[in-house]
Amino acid sequence: MTSRREQFVQLAQGLVYLVLALPVALLSLILIAQVVFRYGLNSSLYWSEELSRYILVLITFIGSLYLLQQDSLTTIELGVRSRARSVLGRAIAFAPTLLFFGLLGWSAFSLISRTASQKSIALGLPMWLVYSPMLACGVAGALIVLLKIFLPNTPR
Repeated sequence: MTSRREQFVQLAQGLVYLVLALPVALLSLILIAQVVFRYGLNSSLYWSEELSRYILVLITFIGSLYLLQQDSLTTIELGVRSRARSVLGRAIAFAPTLLFFGLLGWSAFSLISRTASQKSIALGLPMWLVYSPMLACGVAGALIVLLKIFLPNTPR
C-alpha cells in the first residue's frame, strides 16, 4: 500500500515525464515540417526556427527538473551525503542546488519584469511567455529540492 506522500511524488514524476515528452514531440513535428516545406515545396517556414529554439530551451529546463528528480543532476557535496539521515545534513548537502534554483527563479522573475512589453521577432510572442519556463524551472526545482530535504525516502 502506498502512502499519500508516495502517491504525490509519483504524480509529480508522471507530470514531469509528460511535460518533457510533449515539447520533444512538438519539436520533432516542427523540424520535419520545416524540412518538407524547405526541400519538398521550396518554401521555408519563417517561424519554425524561432519556435524550435524556444522549445529546445524549454526542453533543457524541463530536463534539468527530470535529472534533479532522478538524482542525476551534477551536485556539489560538502562532505555530507545527500541521503544523510538528518534533515540538517540533507539541507547542507542540497544547499548549493537549492541556492542555484532559487537564484534561477529570482533572475527569471527580474528578466520577465523587464521584458514584459517586448515581443519576439518572428512569432510575435510576448517575451514574458518565452522566459517563463526559466521561472517555472527555478520554482519547481526549489520545490523538488525541498521535498528531497524534508521527505528523503521518496521513490524514484
